[in-house]
Amino acid sequence: MTVTGALRGSDLKLAERLAQIPDAPGVYTMLGENGRILYIGKAVSLRNRVRSYFQDSAAHPERTQRLVERVVDVRTVVVHNEVEALILESNLIKRHQPPFNVRLRDDKRYPYLKVTNEPFSRVLFTRVVKDDGARYFGPYTNAHGLRELINLIRIVFPLRTCREPIDGKRHRPCLQYHIKRCLAPCVGYQSEPEYDALVDEVVLFLEGRQDRLLERLQAEMAQAANRMNYEAAARLRDRIVQVRRVTEGQKMVWGTRVDMDLIALASAQGQACAQVFLVRGGKLIAQEHFIVEGVSERSEAEILSEFLKQFYTARAGMVVSGGSGFSPLALRESLANEVPVAVTERARLFRARRTPAQTTVPKEVLVETVPTDLSVIEAWLGELKGQRVRVLRAQRGVRADYMRLVHENAEQNLKAFLAHQELQETASARSLTELATALDLPEPPHRIECYDISNIQGTNPVASMVVFVEGRAKKSDYRRFRIRYDSGANDFAMMQETLRRRLRYLRADTNAPGETDSASVAAKERSVERAVQRKERFHRRPDLLLIDGGKGQLNAVAEVLEEMDLWGIPVAGLAKEHEWLYVPGQSEPIVLPPNSAALHLVMRIRDEAHRFAVEYHRKRRGKAMTRSALDAFAGVGPVRKRRLLNAFGSLSALRKASVDEIAAVKGMTPALAASIKNTLLGGPPS
Repeated sequence: MTVTGALRGSDLKLAERLAQIPDAPGVYTMLGENGRILYIGKAVSLRNRVRSYFQDSAAHPERTQRLVERVVDVRTVVVHNEVEALILESNLIKRHQPPFNVRLRDDKRYPYLKVTNEPFSRVLFTRVVKDDGARYFGPYTNAHGLRELINLIRIVFPLRTCREPIDGKRHRPCLQYHIKRCLAPCVGYQSEPEYDALVDEVVLFLEGRQDRLLERLQAEMAQAANRMNYEAAARLRDRIVQVRRVTEGQKMVWGTRVDMDLIALASAQGQACAQVFLVRGGKLIAQEHFIVEGVSERSEAEILSEFLKQFYTARAGMVVSGGSGFSPLALRESLANEVPVAVTERARLFRARRTPAQTTVPKEVLVETVPTDLSVIEAWLGELKGQRVRVLRAQRGVRADYMRLVHENAEQNLKAFLAHQELQETASARSLTELATALDLPEPPHRIECYDISNIQGTNPVASMVVFVEGRAKKSDYRRFRIRYDSGANDFAMMQETLRRRLRYLRADTNAPGETDSASVAAKERSVERAVQRKERFHRRPDLLLIDGGKGQLNAVAEVLEEMDLWGIPVAGLAKEHEWLYVPGQSEPIVLPPNSAALHLVMRIRDEAHRFAVEYHRKRRGKAMTRSALDAFAGVGPVRKRRLLNAFGSLSALRKASVDEIAAVKGMTPALAASIKNTLLGGPPS
């Protein structure tokens, strides 16, 4: 049997690609129409693994068969060994979220606790993990619980919350100092070594090492008391009390002090729930559950294997963000015209301390089922931690008892998720069906796009585009537009500009984003990958355009649809005064009942578009209000501007300064100083 025998006759390009695949370890990416990534996998031998999908005699499960039928191209990246392939595969799955891969649901939205990499670090809530040297703890599935944890940390450990640079120029402390939430390093009341010691305590607390933290605090309290610094000793005593209160709430699991994670799976209706118990020093310090998608026709061992890769990739800080990845191993650069992988250096924060992977990866991982690729996963986790890590199946004794408890939690959380999902889907289906009936649509709209304009008398105009898929917000497809129309407050013209810029992607003659003017050409996407992603998202045709406004805005949009020959897209306007719907060609509005699910849906979509537009407008307006006369000077960027204001304090003081005094500021030149001086005094720039 031949490989090409199973291929369609038109797939000569794919056949040629399969013939060129190397016999080496690496990662393969299967692509569908329009370059969409369908599946990402790894293999010890790329040639054997990829070609096996297309053999005549291959008996694939239905899911795999559907994948093979949609593949039009295959790309590969060769690496040194299977462990590197595992790391690269996990990063690419996290970045692209292919539909045929097992993947954590909404993984990019999970919140993390961040300890910043800066002098006098801060503790922050974030949903974006970057390779910026900061320490990340998580992911957490409960954002509210994480915010409560951050509040607790700020009470127990008085770290700063402000963004001001700590340069010693502040003359008095802020309110946080007076309510004992900060020790005012900004005015020199706390030195940097003292502050760093406090950050160390926070890290120990977050790692679940409260015993070591308490020993350290007790020793510091005794030293402060011996020096008769009773005020500092009292603060340390209060901190010890707070930490003990938290520690007492943690359940002792068993006598051993080995750090371990207990992971169990429950699956039903094409979904799975992974329950994770984090045990540190014999104590249960946290538990989280994660919904896993794409698990139909997959064995529990396969699901567990994919979950372990993605879960520990996230916890170790190896999250691909903004086109950059993080890896403790040296990955080979991708081949020409293959999947791009950017490799950055290991995070530099806390050089004298352990890396994030060393603290978040336990010595043991207890599971119910042995995962596929067990040896590779153990080798990878061991590489992350810097010592041997074992993935064990709990079969008897105390560990098996606790694994049953973990499994029960997984089943309960999965049932709750499925019940909530069913309720949401039922409500969404009812509202979409009612909306389709009211607007006389052939079927319920799958993708709804809503647009709104925000400006104040034509100043700083912006537009928003929000997307709802199956009645639920899809924030990854939201877009905002900086309006270029500058001839006054004309919401109709601004709405037309917005729709032209969005709908041009749906025209048959549009092959790439961008306009014809030179300014827009200079502002095109800065990477091929970003351009492809934008093109892919903007080429998705909406089933309904919803406009925030009445007849006037609707008629303006109708002109654009006629101009671009896109009349096939249904459009409706929602007027705010009476919440009436208007459609082209009908003079009378469509009045939905006040208790209608369809009315509640369109109002929610409209309100979301309004919120998104107003938020962006406030941001632009805020930036405009903070501009100074220095922004108009060519050659004066943010750094020079900051240095000038730090040196002279204000523009009035800068006007009084001589040219020589201005030129003496670091980074300034005599010619630029003379130009600034002349302009500030009312003359033209020299």
